[in-house]
Order: sequence, then structure tokens, then C-alpha cells
Amino acid sequence: MEIPEELLDDRYCYLTTHGRVTDRRHTAELWFVPHEAGVFLMSGSGGLTQWCLNLQADDQAVLRIGRQSWLARVAFLADEDPVRAEVLARFHDKYDPEGKDRLPSWVRAATVVRLVFTRPLTA
Repeated sequence: MEIPEELLDDRYCYLTTHGRVTDRRHTAELWFVPHEAGVFLMSGSGGLTQWCLNLQADDQAVLRIGRQSWLARVAFLADEDPVRAEVLARFHDKYDPEGKDRLPSWVRAATVVRLVFTRPLTA
């Protein structure tokens, strides 16, 4: 299941997680880069964001880009995973066109999450 081509250039996605403390839904506006079966997300604060902590407690979430939504499963990339460096470079290319060069700090501290779509929720 891939993201439709017309959504690939969207700047933001919306991730809805299940609150680990509140037991309520929590939606966050996030940057994303696509991969063949879903998206990668990044937490620049080393995974201390609410959405990231919620995903550690429950590995299922809903992701929306434009008007399309998917149910997705989550996997955290290890710091030493070679895919992580490639993904962070893709984030840098997409979200740092002015060249602030955030990549070194992202490599040091960012948490990278892979969401794999399990089924579409809307068409």
C-alpha cells in the first residue's frame, strides 16, 4: 500500500495515537517522508514527544495525509540501523531547503519511526 502520488509533496501528515496516560486520542501534525509501504516520521527531541511515547505503549496508529487515512503499525529504527541515516538525509532534503543544516543534530538525537500501512480507512 503506497501513498498516492498526488500526496507525496504534502508537507504535513496527521498522526492519531491512543493516549497512554489519558486514554484519549491524540493527534499531532508531523513531517513525513514516504517509503514503499507507508511513511517515516521523526521526533527531533529523541522520542520524548507525546505521539512518540504513545507509540511506544501502543504500536498501532492512524495516519492521515490530505483526505486519505490509513491504519498503520509502528516500528522504531535503532540508532545504528543504516536506514536511519538515509531517512534523516531525506528529511533534511525535504524540510531544510534553506540549508540550516539540522542533520548533525538529528543524527545525534532524533528518533525515527516507520509506519507500515495495514489497511486504508478512506479512499
